[in-house]
Amino acid sequence: MKNIILLLILFSSCKTSELNQDHLPLTEIEESIAKQLIQGAFDDLWAGVDSTKIAKYHTEDFIILEAGEVWDNDRLKQFMRKQIAEVDRPSRTNEMDYLSIEKYGPSIQIAYYNYATFTRADTLLSHACWLESALAVPTKDGWRLKMMHSTWAGNKTKPK
Repeated sequence: MKNIILLLILFSSCKTSELNQDHLPLTEIEESIAKQLIQGAFDDLWAGVDSTKIAKYHTEDFIILEAGEVWDNDRLKQFMRKQIAEVDRPSRTNEMDYLSIEKYGPSIQIAYYNYATFTRADTLLSHACWLESALAVPTKDGWRLKMMHSTWAGNKTKPK
């Protein structure tokens, strides 16, 4: 009986260390790359509505789970066309508050609050906040976002 208990303890401790092997230390460079991917994607794509830069930030099979819908790069282009067609489109500024950036195997998992401010000329129109996550993966062209998830978190501003 003692041998069985000892074997169970040894087996469970081996399993735990096997699971933790995929959680790797994140380098400062990888953390910086992850933050640049998120900030750049929001500055160039969501605020800048520049569809020519999608490949700079997203994999070809990228998806975002947005407001209960699944969007891919083509759906994002549709959104951008509508935004560009708006005659008096407000400016959008995004500021991130990172909750965690962790490396698992070859990918980086990012969790953050995205605080957006919408203005027109010098007039503040509104604030918005989303709780979001993203998965960055290495590609032949560098790190790219493969998947994102966005949950509306209200009309909040970033805490100071």
